Amino acid sequence: MRSSHSRRRPAVAAARVALLYLATVIAPACGDDADPRCEQSFLRYDNFGSPFIINWCRACHSIELPPDMRQDAPDDINFDTLDEIRAWSRQIQLTTGQGTTMPPSGGPSAAERAMLVEWLRCGAP
Repeated sequence: MRSSHSRRRPAVAAARVALLYLATVIAPACGDDADPRCEQSFLRYDNFGSPFIINWCRACHSIELPPDMRQDAPDDINFDTLDEIRAWSRQIQLTTGQGTTMPPSGGPSAAERAMLVEWLRCGAP
């Protein structure tokens, strides 16, 4: 009979792999530790971030929407300001940039999603 300790090893190993992934792929874009390629990026709030968020996110994630028009988006997740977008940056990267769960009806192309990740990893300038 296997002990519960030996049955947990695959789960512990999977958790370690996930943490390593997060540390190497997502974490390098923390504030001053931004990717050195950010200096060359042309993506800014005015020319990319604002239009992207308005087109793909604010139809559900805006404080100005009545609850029945938010399509079940949580009341406390809004992208009306750049500060709010930056506060949710990691989650936006995971669900919209690297994943495709947002927006739920489909949405941006793979190229647009890649630019979103670049813009957010560079601190959403």
